[in-house]
Amino acid sequence: MTLLADIKSSLRISSDAFDAEVEMLVEAALYDMERAGVNPALLEVADGELTSGNAFVKQAVTAYCKANFGYDVAEAQRFDDSYRRIVCDLLNSRENIAAIANEEPSGDSGAEVGE
Repeated sequence: MTLLADIKSSLRISSDAFDAEVEMLVEAALYDMERAGVNPALLEVADGELTSGNAFVKQAVTAYCKANFGYDVAEAQRFDDSYRRIVCDLLNSRENIAAIANEEPSGDSGAEVGE
């Protein structure tokens, strides 16, 4: 099952009528996590699936979509709070910290000024 199909299932959507909205929410969730500091390697999607297979990322995307899908959702605040807690857990996870530690430093190559 793809990430989109999993999210649609959790939102209890059986038709394709809302695919564009759900896809937009998935992208927004992934962008928001990256913006917050979750390593992009944990957020990559290929062939409709998270390449990292990280269950926390999938759960965060699900909570984000449940908080933001549709209008006047009675449980929206609870899902938003859940999303934010999961992102905090992701930021502090060994997997995220290890992925950040293995990144190449950005910026200059270490060359001295004036070389």
